Order: sequence, then C-alpha cells, then structure tokens
Amino acid sequence: MYITNFDEFKSYVNSLEVKDTDSLMVLVGDKSESTVSDLMEFLNSKKINFFGGIYSGLLVRGNNERTGYIVKKVEPIYSSLVLPFMMRIKMDISELSGATAIVLVDGLSSKMKDLTDTVYSKLGTSVKYVGGGAGFYNMSHNPCIFNNNGIYKDALHICIVKSEALVAVEHGWKKLRGPFKVSKSYDNVLAELDNEKAFEVYKHVIEEEENIILSQEGFFTFAKDHPFGIDQGFGRVIVRDPYTINEHDEIVCVANIPEGCQVYVLKGDSELLLDSSIKIASICAKDAPEEYTPLLFDCISRAMFLENAFIKELNNIQEKMKFDVEGALSIGEISSKPNGEIVIHNKSTVLALLYN
Repeated sequence: MYITNFDEFKSYVNSLEVKDTDSLMVLVGDKSESTVSDLMEFLNSKKINFFGGIYSGLLVRGNNERTGYIVKKVEPIYSSLVLPFMMRIKMDISELSGATAIVLVDGLSSKMKDLTDTVYSKLGTSVKYVGGGAGFYNMSHNPCIFNNNGIYKDALHICIVKSEALVAVEHGWKKLRGPFKVSKSYDNVLAELDNEKAFEVYKHVIEEEENIILSQEGFFTFAKDHPFGIDQGFGRVIVRDPYTINEHDEIVCVANIPEGCQVYVLKGDSELLLDSSIKIASICAKDAPEEYTPLLFDCISRAMFLENAFIKELNNIQEKMKFDVEGALSIGEISSKPNGEIVIHNKSTVLALLYN
C-alpha cells in the first residue's frame, strides 16, 4: 500500500488490525526522511512491531516516487536486525522449507558482503532471498535501516515469512572489454586489475570508448554507464556498480568484487535494459500462482541511465502482472542463485512474487 504523507500514514495504520505476531514493513522515500523519527515514535506508541528502510525511490505500479511510504503487513517466522558477524537465531532452520527471507540492507555499507554472509552462514539455502539496499539518491552514507529500537547504518534487517516466492533477476548490460583479473580488492574497494591500478585500467577503457578525459570529479557521470561484470561462466556476469574514487585512487563499488576473479567492463544499452525488464516479468507471469504479492527492487543507477525511459521499464513489468507492483529503487539488489546461495547484484532488476 502506497501512502503519500505522514497524516495519511497514521490514518492508514489506525485502520489496520495488527496482531502481536504481525509486523509492518515500511519503505520510506528519501524526501520523507525527516518524518522517520515521528513514524517510529507513532508505531512504538501503538506497540506495533515494524522494520524498514529509507530508499531513493518508491516504485508504485508504473511510477517512481521520492516521497511517501509503502506499507506491507507481514507475519514473520523470524525478524531481526543483523550486524556484521552478529545474528542470533535459535530456531531449527529445517523448519524454514518454503519460506522467503526479505532482506533490507544498508546499500552503501562497505560491510554489505559481511552482512549477507552473516545471514547465509546462519540460514544457508533453507530460504529464498529477496531484497535491496537502502540509501539516499545523493549517495550520501547515512543511517537508513530502522526498526522498533532505532535507525542504523552498516546494518541489515531480515524478515522471514512463511511464503513461497517466485523470483527472477536480469540486468541487460553487455560486455565491452576484458576479462581483467582482480589482483587486489578488499571490502567494496577494487584496487588493482591485472596488477595495475584499477582506476588507470578503467580510465583507459572509458577514455577510448567515450573519447573523453576521465577525471575523479566526473567519475560517476561515465561510471554509471560502464559497470563491472564479475564472470560467472557460461557467458553470465553479476554486475558491480562503481560509484566513486577513494583517497588512494581506488574504485569504490556497491558491494564487493572478490580478489582473484575475472571481470569485464560493461556497457549500457537502453533497449537491452528494457528487454530485460520484459523478460523478468514474462518469466514470473508464466509461472505465477493464482494469488500473489509482487515485490520489486530495481537499481537506482538503472533509473539514472534510462532517465525518462525508466517509467517504460516499470510499465513493462506492471503490464504483465495481475496485481499492483510495489517496491523500491535500490542500491544493490539481493536474490538467491539457482543453487540457493545469497547473492548481491548491482544495476539489476529483482522481481519476486510472494505467494498469498
């Protein structure tokens, strides 16, 4: 349910029947960030369990909204804040068969991989994962994950629901140059490619491709069109989004690029990206159950790259769905690999149909 302002939010919550076993998932547009403290105080005063994140956009059917709230009532089997290497769970994970883990995480945290690894070390392939990185449109790293107890950065909130999910992931980016070997990386920082400074290698590729001089100041203008692709074999890549250069002239990405892996520099093509949105919607529509709730996490830099055509991407998905699509513009997207492992994507679209 999309709600435009805080007064409407309070009225809507007052109209709900929320049991002790229920929680509210609340996604907040970043232009409504100033209301989060009041929102938390209001929900706590009503003794309602809740969790959520502040996102650079709220996806509502065919629209991208920066203000307001998306509210979904869920009945968790398990719901908890997770810190790097700190997650308490006492239940028998064999009881989670057929469950889905909704994962909201700080999208600009250098510890994003540590956070998802912490979850996977506890749950393994017992659940299906879907989610996305919270954060602000201006890419400032501020607290963006919240629950009844506070608002956090460098944190993750997981909510496991007793629901099957049909999940599809696509990106539509194509290989431009490579592969290059990642000879040095740490956290979400890419330091060296083929034993040379990663920025120098990347700069050479972009300058030849775009016929420009790439500076640190103008880095993101061109980097958003040229992400990295981590080689997965069989022609497939997982996309990594470079968004800034640090004080050591190293490339900072949304999530990690493992040392020793092979990467490509990728190139954007609007038609391929739009085709990928049709593909995930078609995959989900083909096998959709009779009743379901669509949940969409679509990358912020796809929206930046597609500009006005991003609305077409959202409409491509909505047109193939029987129910209203809602979700968030994310900084990093989360899903399960075919083998069940959790994986962080960038510049991708993750669509989940949660069975009702």
